[in-house]
Amino acid sequence: MLNKTTRLLGLVALGVLTGCGGGGGSSSTPATPAEATASVMTKLQTGGALLALDRSTTVAGADANGDGVRDDVTTWIGTQGYTTDVSKAAAQLAKAYQTVLTLTLTDDVAVRAARLASSDAVECIMQKAASIDAGYKVVADLRRVTVNTDARVKAYLSYVELVNDTVARAPQGDGCV
Repeated sequence: MLNKTTRLLGLVALGVLTGCGGGGGSSSTPATPAEATASVMTKLQTGGALLALDRSTTVAGADANGDGVRDDVTTWIGTQGYTTDVSKAAAQLAKAYQTVLTLTLTDDVAVRAARLASSDAVECIMQKAASIDAGYKVVADLRRVTVNTDARVKAYLSYVELVNDTVARAPQGDGCV
């Protein structure tokens, strides 16, 4: 009896999923994998060009101008429509994140400096954003864009584990440099 019931429920679920899969209706979910890919590509496009994040195996990535921020992250910040102040704050945090990713974790002085720079940069964003929620979104989105490969995730999590439960001074002023 349980076997027949399980099969019946499976068929009902399949029917519901098939019925919601596409055609007519107001569903915004693409019906095919190709449509789903096209939808994602459309969402990633900015100014007619696909934004390509650096997915190289190196943690550092490319920084052609040597400003301490990966080139793809700089491009991403420029496509977000942030105010000038928020863009500057986002660049400050991107630089802090890049430092965290490439840090020698056994260098206590460097770890402390990176922790303070990150704290200052987050405070700067929170002070310059239109609201606390907007500031949180900038910080979270920037972290996702910066920490976008397995190697970068591992480096970031190693840093987070190291500084977990540590105390840092509150930023002076608005945290902006």
